[in-house]
Amino acid sequence: MRFSHPLATGLALCAVFSSPVWAQTQGSQTSSMSADQSETRPATTTVFGDTGLWFVPTGEVLPKGRWSASGYRVNWDRTEAFTDVSDFRVTFGYGLSDRVELFGNADLQRRIDADRRPVRAGGTSMDDPQVFQQWGTGFGDIRVGVKANITAPWREQAAAFAIRAGVKIPTSAEDEGLGTGKLDAFADAIISGEVARGIELSGFGGYYHRGDPDDYDLSSGIRWGVGAGFPSRNKLRVTTELVGERYFDNEIVTSGSINGAPSIWTVESPVDFIVGLTYQASNGFFVGYGASYGLNTTNRSDLPGAGFSKPKRFDRWGNQVRIGWHPGVRVYVAPAPPPPPPPPAAAVQNGPPTVKARCEPCVVEVGKTSTVTADAQDPDGDVLSYKWSAPAGSFANPAERQTIFTCPATPGSVPVTVTVNDGKGGTASDTVTIQCVAPAKKEYTFEDVHFDFDRYTLRPEATRVLDEAVKAMQADTTLRLTLEGHTCNIGTTEYNLALGERRSNAVRDYLTSRGVGGDRLNSV
Repeated sequence: MRFSHPLATGLALCAVFSSPVWAQTQGSQTSSMSADQSETRPATTTVFGDTGLWFVPTGEVLPKGRWSASGYRVNWDRTEAFTDVSDFRVTFGYGLSDRVELFGNADLQRRIDADRRPVRAGGTSMDDPQVFQQWGTGFGDIRVGVKANITAPWREQAAAFAIRAGVKIPTSAEDEGLGTGKLDAFADAIISGEVARGIELSGFGGYYHRGDPDDYDLSSGIRWGVGAGFPSRNKLRVTTELVGERYFDNEIVTSGSINGAPSIWTVESPVDFIVGLTYQASNGFFVGYGASYGLNTTNRSDLPGAGFSKPKRFDRWGNQVRIGWHPGVRVYVAPAPPPPPPPPAAAVQNGPPTVKARCEPCVVEVGKTSTVTADAQDPDGDVLSYKWSAPAGSFANPAERQTIFTCPATPGSVPVTVTVNDGKGGTASDTVTIQCVAPAKKEYTFEDVHFDFDRYTLRPEATRVLDEAVKAMQADTTLRLTLEGHTCNIGTTEYNLALGERRSNAVRDYLTSRGVGGDRLNSV
């Protein structure tokens, strides 16, 4: 397979579709939303449910507390079994914070139309290896994930960069050939940016792990994609995208007897070019239609001798439809210019402040707190500002005169410094040392549990001893117990070992009946 040829072709198509925007960017801004008039700009969802173009995600995320929802028809054609796959999908997204976005999707209906006869004569695709019938339909898989934004233009950074990760939950009907029935996982790195408020460019790449169904050996791969959306702030926008996956191994191997399928076959790494048109209203509602072209998909007319259910000319083409709502992504809003400064006052001699720091208490266990206070005075009566600092630990309010200091996790002496400033160039500092000490470890001692001769039933005094152990383990969740059963030397070795084990099990059963987890008990 010549992978570079379809990749170069798709990139050229993206460039051809997006090039007119560079010339019209300035003119299109008059009909678009302005960053200095709103805190968001238009955005849509991807087929996965996160913020993005259509198939290619962007590094942007939903604002905190905002949500998105959409419905898609995702349609691919693949050479293997000449399958036409359609997923009728709903998606959701939610901004957990201004940097983290939760997303997911569910294929409410999955349709697979296989035109080759026999269906498995030339093998099946990597994503749908268990296709065996001419037509299959049913509920598909569910995917959930998170996207974490690292940099963003609304924070005055050059581009948006994010990490996206998620899993595919195998909910499709495996016995109908609609899925693998195994858990998949993926992780992507994404970078995107808006150029001259007219075109949004984005690209991503990442690892996709496929779980192997029974009797199949599938390959994981590197997924990738690049795309452009333009004009990025108009209601009517064009998207051009090139997406694909590079399999680590292009062969599928079957270990069992799969009716009608070869024992091993080659699968093409998919590369698809998509162009779409989306209309988005001012309130965030959007609807769009697109067409995809499989650059690595083969037309059935190019396979002489192969049998098909019907002739078809457009084996490479797919139809993409979407509808949904997205509130937009944040943009940088320049703050209002400050008011002009007042005329300078007559210069007066400024007296520096004085300060004395103190701690209450000054010896604290690691992770615990001490109250630190700054007693400051200024000879001119100026209003003082405070700043607390330390090489380790943390402050609840470092700009307050009195605040709470939390010791770090490592024991040691921590110098805590306060600096006061009168706002006129006069400053003063003082330091107090807080001793952060490790907490004393509590020692536990339990009495032995005694049994009647040749018995393994717990005596009343034994349960009292064990109740003390239960209380200790409830108070200290890190506490573990080792149980050893002993006997006297009367009897055979085998009999005594068995009796000792029964006594140990009796103690274990009592402890677990009182709520002690079995993973905290070790029988010897």
